[in-house]
Amino acid sequence: MTNLIFGVGIGLFLVLILWALALLIFIISLRIEKKIGAVAIIIVSICTIVLITLPRASEKSNTIDKKIYDHLFIWRILLLVLLIISSIIGLVGYVKFGIAESIRPIRITNWVF
Repeated sequence: MTNLIFGVGIGLFLVLILWALALLIFIISLRIEKKIGAVAIIIVSICTIVLITLPRASEKSNTIDKKIYDHLFIWRILLLVLLIISSIIGLVGYVKFGIAESIRPIRITNWVF
């Protein structure tokens, strides 16, 4: 089973993080006037080539279809219903007692410093 983030594999995120760090090191090396940035770009290029040439895991699907049952489904639904009901009650209470409460102005007759 593959791990996907937004439909993209973890390897792409690894390569993106490596390149972002290399570009950050390159920009910092331009500010401090050192030649470390070029070395970082070369190292990340080599790492990227190695990661691209490595073989991926096999993409064969399993022929045996096992059905997995979630035995906690009812409890999760009950918890979800409880949370939704409590959220609605809290929202109604906030609107009724927090927002819709009228505040009457009081006339100031004298100033106290």
